[in-house]
Order: sequence, then structure tokens, then C-alpha cells
Amino acid sequence: MKSSTSSANILCLLKFFFNDTFHGLFNRPFFKSRVNRYGLAVLLICIYLGYFYLNMVQLSSLSTNAVEADKTTRLLAGKMTLSSYFNVVFILGTFMFILINATVSLNRNSLFFAKTLPFSEREVNISQRLFKLCVALVFFELLMIIVAPALKLIPMQWGTALLVLLSLHTVFIASFWLLDCLHAAVLQRFSGIKRSILSFVLDLVLIGAVTFHLMKTRFQVDLWVSTLSYSILTITLLVLLTSLAVGGIAYLLHAIFFARNHLYVRQNYFKLGLPAFNIGLATTMPAIIRSKNFLYFWALLAVMSVGAWYQVGWEGTFQLWLFLFPVLGVVTITYADATLAVRKVYGLYRIHPLMELASLFGVAIILMAPALYIGIVETNSLNPYMYGINIFFAATIAGFLFPKSQSNINETIASVLTIILIVLLSVLVSIDGALYPALAVLLSVLYLILKKEYEVAK
Repeated sequence: MKSSTSSANILCLLKFFFNDTFHGLFNRPFFKSRVNRYGLAVLLICIYLGYFYLNMVQLSSLSTNAVEADKTTRLLAGKMTLSSYFNVVFILGTFMFILINATVSLNRNSLFFAKTLPFSEREVNISQRLFKLCVALVFFELLMIIVAPALKLIPMQWGTALLVLLSLHTVFIASFWLLDCLHAAVLQRFSGIKRSILSFVLDLVLIGAVTFHLMKTRFQVDLWVSTLSYSILTITLLVLLTSLAVGGIAYLLHAIFFARNHLYVRQNYFKLGLPAFNIGLATTMPAIIRSKNFLYFWALLAVMSVGAWYQVGWEGTFQLWLFLFPVLGVVTITYADATLAVRKVYGLYRIHPLMELASLFGVAIILMAPALYIGIVETNSLNPYMYGINIFFAATIAGFLFPKSQSNINETIASVLTIILIVLLSVLVSIDGALYPALAVLLSVLYLILKKEYEVAK
């Protein structure tokens, strides 16, 4: 690799990364059918419109109440809402960085292209960072489409509103660059430690710190901002200038001191002899529990459990487990990618879609056993257990639709899709018996996907 830096080379690399990423985005058997593609698009649009309508109804009600309040109260509430927006965007930027950094990486084709052609280490590093930021901004913009109308709750003119929107973007980018710089600095400082382990520990620390801010210190900051004598415009300008300065400094520090070649292909699976039961198929359970996500989520559960026990005791910890144990079903998001290489021989061993579906169902019953226990103890209900099994199959479907090996961005899309499905399924928890037909729908969809995969593999 050469040592110079060229904007043209950076743009060339960015173009290749995007082409290579989106080329395989829908390269799956399920998307070969036009009916499936358009049907999924229509379903997602309907879900978005329904969610947007419900938000607008609630917003209209809140706006009516806000008009009836006196000017001082409205200004106080407006400052608090503005501070909450900035805090949440900072938190979102942190979580988005962790998600993008853990899921978006160069595949073998991109890595070969970047290393063999005469691009400098700095150019490849900057291009990869810009690529990750662009991916994060796409998801951020989708979220802003939903939450931007709520800015009406803040008493301000149109010019100030546009400035607030700009500031939200700069806060997001600044938080992304800041954590990117911090991540690079830690990895370079402790370069003797295995990179994957160090990244994993650092992600856990960041998640713990940001979760603490989300649950506790954020409200104190919002309350403090609401008592300031500054106007909403002045606060917005201060945040805008601060975020521009922080983001710019973080970007320059990274570019000057840490723009080294750390390109590699991520391994999603452990090469360890972890024990696993054969539930119908020898490939089902190992493909799930030997993924990095399995370790990530159990480690995160342990960290959050210790924090909850320290803050609120065992009762609060059990309430946290009531939510976290079902969400552990998301570990199956890598199942499709783990079995992609061996799926071609399923036909030779007479492994049919129904057999694989039954095996997955057996694994779900076992892995969701903690959710069954905590549900019976805390709520005397099977809802947490059924919620977890639904999440298990929702994540499996997302993994089949967007397997990691087919595109750089697929794992991120699958993760976001799974989060959306988790939110939708959480609505069904409060409706008696609604999780059972939802599970039937998910099983039917997964069976169709497995059948299509089986036909293509033959």
C-alpha cells in the first residue's frame, strides 16, 4: 500500500464498498419472487403508516394540552423536551456505533480489493469509517422521519426548528466520531490483547455506561437544562457549536494518530469445543450457541444483572430478567449464515424443511427455558416464554432474509428488522392469546423460507 491520501481514491473506495454491499442485499431465494418482494415492501409501509398515525394522534392530544398551558410552563417543558432530544440522539449514536462497528465489516471481496490495489492505509481507513457513518445515518434518517413531527411540542419558529434538526444530526455524527476515535485509541493502546476480545469488552463497558445515562443521569441533565435562563435558540446554537467542535476534533485525532490498517474479516463463530445437544439435527444447536452473539448477549445479561442488583436489589433484577430473558432469542440471527455452507448437502442426508423447523423449535424450547421460569415466578404466566420463542423465530427469519456473508450491511439490517419485530411483538404481550397465532404466522413464514432454501440448494 502507498502512503499518500487522495479524495478521488476515497470516493472510488466508497463507491466500491456501496456497490459490493448492496449488490448482494436481496440475493436470497425468498426475494427471487416479485410477489415476495412487493408483499414485504407493502407490509413494512403499512406498519410504518400505522405507527406514524398512532404517533400523530398522541401528538395532537399533547399539542392541545400544551396550548392550554401558560407561556412559562410551555417554555420550561420545551427546554426539557429539547434536552431530551439531544440526550436521546447522543445515546442513539452510541448504540448505533456499537451495532455498526460489530456488524458492518469488509467481506473478503472488499478486503482483497482494498489491499491489492494501490490505495494507502489512510485512504482505506477513512473510506471504511465514512462508509460506516453513512450506514448509520441511513437508519438515523429513518428514525428522524418518525420522531421529527414531535418537535412541534417545542415552542419555536421555523428557523429555530431547522437549526434544531441540523443540531440533532451534528450531535449524532459527533457521538459516532467520538466513540470511533475512543475505540481506535483503546485498540492501539492495548494492541497486545486479542482484538475481538478487547472490542467485546469495550462494547460492554460502553453499553453499561450509556444505559446508566439513559436510565438515570439523563433526567437530571434534562431538568438542569430546563432551569437555564437561556432561550431555546441559544441552547441549540451552543449544542451545535459544541458538537461540531467535538466531532471535528475526534475526526482529526483519528485521522492523524489512528489511521492505520486494521482491516480484517470478522469471524462470527467460535472455533471452540462448546458442548451442544443435537435436537433433531447435529447442525442446529451448535450453529446458534457457538456464534459471537450468544456470548455477547449472555455477557450483557450478566453485566446488566449485576448493575440492577446493585441499584435495586433482587426484585428489580427479576423485573429486568422478565424483559431480558425473552430477548435472548435474538441470538438466532446468525443461524442462517452459520448453516449456509452445509445446507447444500441437506438433500443428500434427506434433511427436509419440516425436519429443520422441528429441530429449531426444540432448540427454542430449551434456550427459552429461563424465560419460562422467570415468567411463572414473576407473572404466573407463559407470556414471557411465548414472547421469547416468537423473538427466536423472528430473528431466525431476519437472518435468513439478510445473511451476513451475502452483504456487508446485511447483519445490520437483520438486527434492525429484528428490533422492529420485537417492538411489534411486545404489543401482543398485553393481549391474551395473541402470541400463539403470531407464532403460527412466524413458523409458517420460516417454513416457506426453508422450503425455498432447500429447493435452491438442490
